[in-house]
Amino acid sequence: MAALGPAVIALGGTIGGGEWLVGPSLFVKWGLALLWITTVSSLLQVFLNLEMCRYTLYTGEPITVGFMRLAPGKAFWGWIFTIAGFLERALPGWALGAATALAAFHLSRIPGAPDRGTVLIWGYIVFASCVLIVSFGRTIERTLEWANWIMMIVVLGGLFLLDLYIVPASVWWEGFTGFFKFGFIPRGVDLLLLGALVGYSAYGGFGNNAISNWYRDKGYGMGGKIGYIPAAIGGKEVHVSHVGKIAPQTPENAERFKGWWKLLNIDQWVVFYGGAMVGMFLPGILYVGTLPRGEALPSWGIAASTASGLIQKMGNFGWFLALFFGFWILYSTAISNVDLVVRQATDMLWWGVEGIRRWAKADIRRIYYTLLIVFFAWGVTFVNITLPLVIFAISANIANFTMALSAILTIRVNRKFLPREYRGSTFREVMLVLNLLFFGFFFTVFLLNRFFGLKF
Repeated sequence: MAALGPAVIALGGTIGGGEWLVGPSLFVKWGLALLWITTVSSLLQVFLNLEMCRYTLYTGEPITVGFMRLAPGKAFWGWIFTIAGFLERALPGWALGAATALAAFHLSRIPGAPDRGTVLIWGYIVFASCVLIVSFGRTIERTLEWANWIMMIVVLGGLFLLDLYIVPASVWWEGFTGFFKFGFIPRGVDLLLLGALVGYSAYGGFGNNAISNWYRDKGYGMGGKIGYIPAAIGGKEVHVSHVGKIAPQTPENAERFKGWWKLLNIDQWVVFYGGAMVGMFLPGILYVGTLPRGEALPSWGIAASTASGLIQKMGNFGWFLALFFGFWILYSTAISNVDLVVRQATDMLWWGVEGIRRWAKADIRRIYYTLLIVFFAWGVTFVNITLPLVIFAISANIANFTMALSAILTIRVNRKFLPREYRGSTFREVMLVLNLLFFGFFFTVFLLNRFFGLKF
């Protein structure tokens, strides 16, 4: 149990906007048969995560550093993933979504468009608190791990009990069978939200890449020989190697690799995949079981939408529960997202730019927290752009691009840098190709919809 953990950080991000914003918006209007998308997306993401982390186990380097070793060079891939990461995760729709729950507490009603100012103020507060949390602890990875274990146990356990009490058995069955209604896409469905459900079922995009950074900091495989990013308050200066390290090719080390690989699989299949499926199912049936079918959920109050249904069934206590779960689900995503973009940009700069290493004077925290300030300024600027749900949906569709690209690059990286006995099987490469096709298809649909008006 002590060795598990990075997947729960991802799970904290997993059970967030996709499960409490996008999923419910689609399920209430179109039905739980759309859960098949979560089945496929989560399954493909586990294979993607495992193959990206295979490189990390062998070299100790995060996968994004591995990508930068490929042609046409580190500058090209560094900029591609930094830009994609900021567009995908630094548009603070998740923080603004959590703020709608706090605004509902504040106003004693579900916020509407006239309450935009109140939601924005709470959004700034949520965003700033996330930045503060990742500044404490011995290692940032450990701080995130503890925070997400606590939140996930409370949120998933509480939602399960609430669903048992409030959701009809017919809705439970509709949700369970919905995981297997492969290919169901209702005519007239919002393609922006549909692509967002694909992208942010499970974790999605740049978040998947960051999992390899967390396994490095946790000390998985050769990551234990590289170092980790310590927190600003409570951490100590740690020398982080800017290049990976490879173990001698001995039978003993081959067995040790297999041991880490088994732990990685347990963390991914049990915590990440199991949590992703349950995390989409429990909020989905709660919304469908308490709100009228076909209803369009309010954009400025979507995190509190279940409150109206729970009030009818449980009174004021139902109102409190809906806002409590809505806030903590989205807040856990907000915390993970604040770290993951900054973390990967830090590791890419640490590996790729010698001048940056000299400026940091061997203390990687100087890079991390400088970028964190930039990230915060970016998020505060863009928090005013548009509706929380729209911000989130656009970000999630960009995640489809990141996953499609990462899948094909992972095949290249593992073939180029890993000995044959450490590479994945042909079946695993086929699964990565399916990642490219599945997520690439929905990203293409997103582009055609936004720029050419494509509709189903």
